[in-house]
Amino acid sequence: MASARATWQTRLLFGCLIALAASPVLLSRVPGLADLPNHIARHHVLYHFGSGGPLDRFFEVQWRWIGNLGVDLPVMVLMRWLDAETATRLVVAVIAPLMVATILSLSRVVHGRVSAGAMLALPFAFHQAYLYGFVNYCLGVGLALMTLAAFLRWPPRSLLSYLLFAVAAIIVWTAHLGGWAILVVAAGCAELVGWRSFKSVTDSIRRMIPLTAPLVPLLLWRGASSGPAFAYLDQGLIWAKAMNFVMVLKGWSRYPDLGMTALIGLLGMMAIFLAGQRRFDLRLLAGGLALCLLTIIVPTTVLGSWGADFRIAPVAAILLLLSITPASNPSRERLLFAAGAALFVTRAVGIATSWSQASTVLERRLTILDGVPRGSRMGFVAVHSNCRTPWTLSPDRKMPSLASVRRDAFTNTMFKVEGADLVTIRNPHDRAVWFDTSEDVEALCPAGLMDRQGLIERLNGMGRDRFDSIWIWGVDQRELPLPAGYRIWRANGKDVLIGRLSR
Repeated sequence: MASARATWQTRLLFGCLIALAASPVLLSRVPGLADLPNHIARHHVLYHFGSGGPLDRFFEVQWRWIGNLGVDLPVMVLMRWLDAETATRLVVAVIAPLMVATILSLSRVVHGRVSAGAMLALPFAFHQAYLYGFVNYCLGVGLALMTLAAFLRWPPRSLLSYLLFAVAAIIVWTAHLGGWAILVVAAGCAELVGWRSFKSVTDSIRRMIPLTAPLVPLLLWRGASSGPAFAYLDQGLIWAKAMNFVMVLKGWSRYPDLGMTALIGLLGMMAIFLAGQRRFDLRLLAGGLALCLLTIIVPTTVLGSWGADFRIAPVAAILLLLSITPASNPSRERLLFAAGAALFVTRAVGIATSWSQASTVLERRLTILDGVPRGSRMGFVAVHSNCRTPWTLSPDRKMPSLASVRRDAFTNTMFKVEGADLVTIRNPHDRAVWFDTSEDVEALCPAGLMDRQGLIERLNGMGRDRFDSIWIWGVDQRELPLPAGYRIWRANGKDVLIGRLSR
């Protein structure tokens, strides 16, 4: 009876942790994922394109099979009943719980139980790439690690299992190419450590074959694309690579993020050296070390996706922590188990609270869109006066993309990723000039002053290209250099909406 009660309590605990992982997104009307507004805008365009609405004048859609559709496809289904903002939030809310459930499942497969190392890995469900809003990638990684757990538990032997793993690999690739790459590396390393003879090598190769099924759509996709496929940072490469590991939890709050990273590292070392007769699961250890190496050697941009290197670091950390076997001393195992759970709850509740509070402010700022004419062209300019890159990630610079959702308007904040764009800007000039990053007017450094001349040039450029309205963020209306032919329509602090005199 006591054993049954303990099992029920454990399952309840894990269920609560999985549910808690969804709270940051579900409790925020405007979640704090930095790139999420762009995803929402793209989903709105994808679903409504071809209906004869205003967006058809601004965008083109070319549906094709690419390795970057993880969130897009389920959102398209939900938008039969929901708007783009609600549908996207519901799908994105699944990502962190999926990662938590996957970590717990991997630990059970490898160790026969949920280990303290697995609990220490849970805070990485809210890693830097997730807080950036790389939602397709994060969903792909969750699906990849879930497939890895199945691969380790039931390695393919029959024709049916080969087909099922081939389908699973294709699903992972469709969600995101990066997730599939992680699956292949982790599964390949798990097979590599088991090599003992020529037969074991051939058996491993045979088991890995179904996981290579996405090579066919990959070659078809990339063979038809253009643009630079790989790029390193221009400077500070060694420092940036080291920071990929230090800043693995970046995005919530500087000192809690750094402190939690350091504490997880310390507790991980304690788990290895002080908790009594610990060993490693070599399959996950090899995968974690291989991903650490990839974090170092992979370029910053791969196949048009920026941040390819730092995205890998949290997955490496998760596999390394999962590789630590449970301690022989139950009391020490329980102590580390509780510490990991406490860290995860702290991070989940902290992010949920921060996002919920920020969401109120963001919604109030978004009321400026009420002054944007429906079906018009709205420019956005973000004026910076700080030379330091903010630690906390927020959707401030991407919020204007919601003009496409709420006002069916064109904005200059939409993504442009060569070879991975289902949505493209119809006008060739706009496609060459007015896309994501065109909104930024950087500060004059190191003085930390507003680049007034740069602002004037940006506003004049939007005026020449006949934007109907322009939202400027970061300048008081009294200091705003109005371009010829424009006047102030609305102002709310340092959010100012200006528009053409002839509307």
